[in-house]
Amino acid sequence: MKLLTNLSLKSKLIVPIIVFTGMIFVVSQSYAFFNAFETQKENLINRVGVLAKGVAYNLQAAILFSDSLSATEVLDAFSADDEVYRVKLYTSDGQLFAMYERDGSVAPVPTERQREEIALNSYSIGSEYIFLLVPVELEKEVIANLRVTISKASFDSLYTNALLNSLVFFLLLAAAGLVLYMTVQKYILGPVYNLNVGMRSFIDRKQTALNILPAANDEIGALVKAFNTMLDRLKQREQQVAFTLDKLEEEKSFANEVVETVKHALIVVNSRGEIIHFNPAACDVFRCTSAYLKGTKLVDIINEGESSVISDAINRHLEFTDKQVWVMDVFKHHQLLNISSTQLSKVGQVLFAIQDITEVEAALRRQRLAAGVFENSQDGLIVTDDNDVITMVNPAVTRLLGYTQESLLGKKPENSFEWQQFYSLMPTIKESVEEYGQWQGEIWEKHRDGHKVPMFVKVSRIVSSEGVDNYDYVYILSDLSNLKEMERLEYLAHHDSLTGLANRAKLYRVLDETLTIERDTNDGVALLYLDLDGFKGVNDTYGHDAGDEVLKQVAERLLSTFTSHDLVARLSGDEFVVLVTKTTVTNISSIAEQLIDAIQRDIVYRGRVLRVGASIGVHYSANLSENLDQWLKAADTAMYQAKSSGKGRYVINQG
Repeated sequence: MKLLTNLSLKSKLIVPIIVFTGMIFVVSQSYAFFNAFETQKENLINRVGVLAKGVAYNLQAAILFSDSLSATEVLDAFSADDEVYRVKLYTSDGQLFAMYERDGSVAPVPTERQREEIALNSYSIGSEYIFLLVPVELEKEVIANLRVTISKASFDSLYTNALLNSLVFFLLLAAAGLVLYMTVQKYILGPVYNLNVGMRSFIDRKQTALNILPAANDEIGALVKAFNTMLDRLKQREQQVAFTLDKLEEEKSFANEVVETVKHALIVVNSRGEIIHFNPAACDVFRCTSAYLKGTKLVDIINEGESSVISDAINRHLEFTDKQVWVMDVFKHHQLLNISSTQLSKVGQVLFAIQDITEVEAALRRQRLAAGVFENSQDGLIVTDDNDVITMVNPAVTRLLGYTQESLLGKKPENSFEWQQFYSLMPTIKESVEEYGQWQGEIWEKHRDGHKVPMFVKVSRIVSSEGVDNYDYVYILSDLSNLKEMERLEYLAHHDSLTGLANRAKLYRVLDETLTIERDTNDGVALLYLDLDGFKGVNDTYGHDAGDEVLKQVAERLLSTFTSHDLVARLSGDEFVVLVTKTTVTNISSIAEQLIDAIQRDIVYRGRVLRVGASIGVHYSANLSENLDQWLKAADTAMYQAKSSGKGRYVINQG
């Protein structure tokens, strides 16, 4: 007990655990091994004894008739048991009568002490063998004895199993001991150690910011809670002492952070108007260094023309908010300042909050200008968000398509307009805008009252205020109604109403333009003058409707023969003119033959086959010095020459 007195609490708990665990291990394993050994021994002796008794019964006849050979054969039955090494049969007078011995085995002879044990207990156990004595009885009279030598090889597995069992049990005991130790460590040693450390920390260093957690709701836990309560009360007392100072420091720090980070210039002046305190934003507002501001009078920094508001706040103790004044900065630039003043609690000190709103005012002015342009634009303007929802519409859209602004805002275009052509082009528009930044084209859309409105539409996108990945789409709708009407009148003025070909006016204009353009000498211009052969007979025989059909089909055949660079015109009646540029005489000859063949093909009208021909006069020249009338007259003369020569022919006149 004195030995345990000087040990730590942990050692006092560990030593009994180790001793107790060791005792349990030794006693339990010894008892288990003893029981296993006895059981194995009894099983072996009983098994061999049963076999020996069976053999002894079969030996009775051999012994009575002194037939040792038969007795030997009977003893061979012991070969069925691998652990029987040798069996000797002695008669009642002690003579060896027969013997069995396993092949390849040599069994020892029992010692004198073992013989005494055999005589006393009918068996004896040696280090490697068991010697067993089994009597052979006949009518309860012993007529012989079997001396059996049994191997103890099977006991090796007993030792191995006992060793394994001991190892497993040892591990279980070790685990149990570890769990027991951990439990003790957690609920007893740990809390006691933490409590000891906490008390030492408080005694040595006056630490009160300790919080020891109780491991359980027991006596030790109650002691820990009491210690924590004591520390909390001491800490509260210290906090109460320092609370006022901490609060003042926190408020001072907060005020300093606000003053340092605010974007407005905060300036404190004394009763003489000198700057005594200012934040970093003041240097940005007045575009100067801090050394320049310190000690300078505020009225000297701000333009004297507007310094009366500063003087009134200092001298007359006036307070005001959001007073806007235009001043001149150190670079002689106009600057718009928003000034507010507050009288501080310290006598004679005034706080000025000054904000430079020059850029803000400029932005507002631009915004107002943009809003005015948007509202007063003669073109319709529609703005949609990234989800194609209409967010803005100007009054011009109402004038253009008849829909009010209220009926369009917050809706998708396809749910508001009939969007015939526009809606079908939306995938193409979106793809073009995303790839090239814009799309433009001509679109016809339906007015609210039903008539079609031609528009020239431009679509572009701008970055939305919600983020760089979101876009607004701007649609500019320009009314083309007047332009389309002008184009229609222009078309009627320069095209034949029956065939759609250019008329005489357009021919004269284009021919005049062609003759004034300088050209290479390698190519020339040809003017083909066509007059239909047999057209009057068609009109007289089948009527003017048939004649009109002939003129239409002749016009189509002419258009299919020439390219878009050439001009096909109808002068009057059955006379046609074709202007071909950049051509040769050989090429014109081939074209003239193709035209004669094409016009001579059958024309089917209401089940009847109509036939007409053509006489063609061509004026070709690479020298364009001739005037318009000379060209037409030359081509007309060539046509009459072709008609006079037999019709269905062409004549080329080279100038």
